[in-house]
Amino acid sequence: MKTFLYYPGMEVRDELWLKFALLWLERLAFVFTVSESGELHDALERLRGSDLLGQSPGADFFMRAAPSAITQLEALLAPDFERHKVFGNRELIARWREGRNHDCFCPAQAGLEPLHRFCVQAGFASATSGGILMARRLANLLSMRLARDWALANEGVLITDHDYLDRLLHLLESRYHHRGGQDCFLLEIALPVPRTLAALPMSELLALRQRQGFRSTLAAFHTRLEALLLMLDSGYAELAVLEHFLAAHATLGQLMGPECVSVPLCLSVSTQLPAAPMLHALRGYQGPWQAQLAALAFLPIKRSHFHHPRSRHGFTRLGSLRQLTAS
Repeated sequence: MKTFLYYPGMEVRDELWLKFALLWLERLAFVFTVSESGELHDALERLRGSDLLGQSPGADFFMRAAPSAITQLEALLAPDFERHKVFGNRELIARWREGRNHDCFCPAQAGLEPLHRFCVQAGFASATSGGILMARRLANLLSMRLARDWALANEGVLITDHDYLDRLLHLLESRYHHRGGQDCFLLEIALPVPRTLAALPMSELLALRQRQGFRSTLAAFHTRLEALLLMLDSGYAELAVLEHFLAAHATLGQLMGPECVSVPLCLSVSTQLPAAPMLHALRGYQGPWQAQLAALAFLPIKRSHFHHPRSRHGFTRLGSLRQLTAS
């Protein structure tokens, strides 16, 4: 069972995202265990007894991860670059060290003391009651860095509701280049959810997860999803793997009810083999689940050289569902 680790922090965009997670994620954890603002405290408390929430990074992990994060921040004190693909430019970094721009509260948490202490001493943060304040973009980047370290150590999958952070994460690990490297693309999966998801009580969704049929179907979906991603990473098209995934996707989708809308989940894929022949073969699938193939989209291929270990990461887009709620 793969754990999806949400970043940055614990502040998912809204309760709607947590409801989506209850329907489609087998296990969810957060990079931090202390909420920044507490706006979703009640919703998170209702999830405590469910099988959704997994083990989040602990103090021991943060103590091990802090030195490398501090080393990276030290390099920003006297940057030797005009522009950085992740950290922007010197002017932006200078603004991060101005107290007036420290607008994001990062609560104190066991194991983060050395990192927080360095940030205050270096001017990247200001001390405040219960934690520190720092520029939001830098706070998000640190959260992303810590989440990536944990995911690599625990074979987790990084997930966020901010696609720009997913792009920065890819740039943290690699650089684009039209020659050499690996073929990289996003797999976009359309996941049906009830049209009235925002109005459904959390208790109803928690009760659904307790049903044996739903739990086993959700587990089968994630087993097939993991097999599909490994197949795509290999660069070889295995139509049987694709067919099994499409069947699991359709089976779980049927449990969402008759009135549904689709929301996309995008996940990263990279392969050392040319991806185009594999994708051509997969798009040509003809079998009993051919109609379900429309639920998958393989986004444009880009060439990347990875200079750091590659993590599995992705993001959601719930904008269309939020628009329905607003209307």
